[in-house]
Amino acid sequence: MAEFIEVPLKRSSEVDLVRPFKALVQSRNGDSGKQENLDSAFAEFNTLRQAATNRNVEKQQSYIDVMVKYHDQLLMLESKFPPQDITIPFKWKDAFDKGSMFGGKPSLTITSLLWERCCVLFNIGALQSQIACTQSVHTDDGLKTASKLFQQSSGIFDHLKELFPAALGQNMPTPDIQKDTLAALSALMLAQGQEAFALKGINDKMKDATVAKLVSQTHELYSGAYKLMQKDQLRNIWDRDWLPRVSARSAFYGGVAQYYESCVCNREKRIGEEIARGQTAIDQLKTAQSRFTIESATMAKLCNTIIEKATAALATAKKDNDFIYHDRIPELDSLPPIPKAAIAKPIPVKGKLNEATRDLFEELAPASVQNAIQGYETRKAGLINSEIGQLREATQLLNGVLASLNLPAALEESQGQALPPSLKERATYVRTSGGIESIDRQLKELPDMLTRNDEILTETDRMLRDEKASDDQLRAQFGSKWTRATSDSLTEKFRTDLAKYRGIITNARTADNHVKSKYESVKNGIELLSLPEEQLAKRLPTESSSLSPVGPSADKLRELMSVVREIQREREVLEKEFVSKTVDIKAVFTNALDEGNIDEELLSSKILEQAYGPLQARAMENLTKQKTVLAEIEEVANKWMKSRGDGETEREKLMKELATACDTYEDLKKNLSEGGKFYSDLTQLLVAFQSKVSDYCFARKTEKEDTLKGLTSSIAASQHGSPPSAPRYHEELKQPPPRPPPPAPTLKEQIYTPSSAPMAESVPSSQPPSLPYPVQSSGMPLPSYQSYQGYPAQYSPYTPMPGGYNPYGSFPPQPFHQPSQMYPPQQGYPPQQGYPPQQGFPPQQAYQPQPNPSSGPQQAYQPQPNPSSGQGFPVPGYPASQPSQMQPPYHRPW
Repeated sequence: MAEFIEVPLKRSSEVDLVRPFKALVQSRNGDSGKQENLDSAFAEFNTLRQAATNRNVEKQQSYIDVMVKYHDQLLMLESKFPPQDITIPFKWKDAFDKGSMFGGKPSLTITSLLWERCCVLFNIGALQSQIACTQSVHTDDGLKTASKLFQQSSGIFDHLKELFPAALGQNMPTPDIQKDTLAALSALMLAQGQEAFALKGINDKMKDATVAKLVSQTHELYSGAYKLMQKDQLRNIWDRDWLPRVSARSAFYGGVAQYYESCVCNREKRIGEEIARGQTAIDQLKTAQSRFTIESATMAKLCNTIIEKATAALATAKKDNDFIYHDRIPELDSLPPIPKAAIAKPIPVKGKLNEATRDLFEELAPASVQNAIQGYETRKAGLINSEIGQLREATQLLNGVLASLNLPAALEESQGQALPPSLKERATYVRTSGGIESIDRQLKELPDMLTRNDEILTETDRMLRDEKASDDQLRAQFGSKWTRATSDSLTEKFRTDLAKYRGIITNARTADNHVKSKYESVKNGIELLSLPEEQLAKRLPTESSSLSPVGPSADKLRELMSVVREIQREREVLEKEFVSKTVDIKAVFTNALDEGNIDEELLSSKILEQAYGPLQARAMENLTKQKTVLAEIEEVANKWMKSRGDGETEREKLMKELATACDTYEDLKKNLSEGGKFYSDLTQLLVAFQSKVSDYCFARKTEKEDTLKGLTSSIAASQHGSPPSAPRYHEELKQPPPRPPPPAPTLKEQIYTPSSAPMAESVPSSQPPSLPYPVQSSGMPLPSYQSYQGYPAQYSPYTPMPGGYNPYGSFPPQPFHQPSQMYPPQQGYPPQQGYPPQQGFPPQQAYQPQPNPSSGPQQAYQPQPNPSSGQGFPVPGYPASQPSQMQPPYHRPW
């Protein structure tokens, strides 16, 4: 198995895809029938991401299939949502995990589906290289699979060179996705793919010329990859064994190419060229042999084998040339280059990696279709609102004219407190619709709903302002090092939507005030109509009108009132048809997209004309009919009014007010119902909008933390300037610490130090004194003794002991410890005055016994002979003829 180089995987953080996409779809598509299917699709999509970004990825094709499926889903989903609508923070770490040490960022967070897809595509190429490294190079299937995977991986990294800049925007890339890094990885994967073909040629023992071409191309690809990997900004990215391994392979395949070309020269009897190429092959192979690491044991073994073959072939060629051919051995530079066979090539990436991948979001239209649908819906809403608005204005005009004429109540006038049938009908309608209490309740709900929407919008605005303030502060702090995109460039659409929603709320507040004023103008009439029928009859004045409800004019008015009721009924039907009319506009725009382009304005106008043209014609006919009827009603009513002798009665005035109140009540009910629905829909839109802004702010916060971490790490790792030179007076204060005093001499040392030895005088350390006694190379001097004149004192193996009982006589004598070994000289301190280095300690005065006042005068101490040796040990400075009268306290028998 060849020791190929595998690319490590990028690691990602977990993220929830269901909630953000669900809110995004709700804000763009209100079709509740499709929502359940989309929810299940997003749940499956979220599970697919977890599997594709699993940390425990095994080197198997099944894991590549999962990543490919997730990549294709991302590719198809990109076309369904505009980039600015995506606020999901996708965080990916550096594959080589060394960014913080060399000025880059260890991780990067971007709210973009393209960024997510690029990172997944990187991992697909990396995993392909890892699986290729597990293939056996001793079988044709293994080499074929490895070469194909390496070529696919090379194509992916080459494709990412152009794809990543678009995904990054203004963000600084991590080291693994820099353009130079991707180019080096693509070249390395291609070289390894060509190497698989070269190994197949060597294993199958193809013709020497064929193998030479394959291997020569491999050498060239490895040399190019090595040059790319050696760039200053990339050298520290790779694992430490990558460059030696690539360099060794470049030299190895260069030598192998020269060897096989020399075999071709041998066959063609070009002996001089054979010798030149053979010698070059051996030199390059030995260079490669010295560069192979422990990870390249198999390649090193193959290198040794080829060196042996090349050496044997070179020796034979030299022998034949010396005795037979006598060819001139040319210089290597003068030889023609070895032909090359480029078999491995990067496999390009185009669109979906697997055409069989099923789109989980088929029900979601592409972004271009969605934009066209939104344009169509805007035009449709404008048309419907215009038509219904004209119909309602005509209805208000009609009701106003009829109320001013007290029609149809004047035609139904009755005596006493009896209510006219039309008034009874109006009162019944008001009471069954909830009366004035329903109007009051709905009017109280509108301000609360308005306040709720205004609070949502205000909080959303605050989040955007806080995020911008934080970004501006850090940009001012770090200056040009703060390289991420500005908040203004990312929140332009958010600001536009915010201003649009703010204008909608302002208009809604104005409309609410208009509704309240209209309600106040007819409040008394609505209160009367809300009363029970008996109480309402009592409130009406009992005086009757002088108009006669019979006659030609009255009959004509009754006929015209029937036409009015028909017009009103037709108008209600038209309003419902305008609202309920539906068109499958998605299919129309999708077909147009498949044909190449969507002309939304042209298509929308054409479809609206086909769908609503007939309704518009009917509405226009209805309005024209009303205009004609009203003209006739006014003409006939004026003739009828002239027959009345007296003026308008109080009863007639009140009935007109009640008619107007009933018509206004109906309008108020419609207005308040539409207002409540409007605020509910607006709340959903604002909540979805706030959710998008919240996701954006969270993503920016995560990105900010990553950027700060990268900046602080790079600042900490950067080289700082050397400290300034210290003033001269600082050096004067640097005095070495005092040397510790010598240890106090023991009693034994005092006794056995010759009294005649003078004390060493303190002299400067630069001029050590000459001493009157022999000294060792280090430590204190040892005295010489009279009983051993033939031995120098410093080499005497025995230490003098007093005569008498010796409790340690049976033990071998021990050498006297030298102070230089006990107290080694300290490094880094200058010698002190009075203590010459390597001279030991000055000799001490000999011990003189002191008389004991209680026992009288004492005689000098005289050591006794040792019974075991038969001879005493005289002590210098004491006469040997005088017997001792005392035992030293330190030598009393135990």
